Amino acid sequence: MKTGWAGYFGWFPDYSVKVDDILSKGNMVGLFGTAQGTYSINGRLLPENHWEIPAAWKAVVQGGRISEWHVYADNEPVWKIMGVKRY
Repeated sequence: MKTGWAGYFGWFPDYSVKVDDILSKGNMVGLFGTAQGTYSINGRLLPENHWEIPAAWKAVVQGGRISEWHVYADNEPVWKIMGVKRY
């Protein structure tokens, strides 16, 4: 996880989430809001490389720890900025 997040913050050093709503039931929590960041090219954060997308997160808690973590988002706008070719 640490290696993966280090790489992600390398791409998007200003990455952040904004949670607008939280729902919970038993040991499950749902968060709804937006994720945003700017794709860094050679350490530069250019305005045209900024993105913001709706997102949702689901956590399942077991024994006081998160046992499952799911992210739901359409990352197509992010991949487009990054120049990732999809199919």
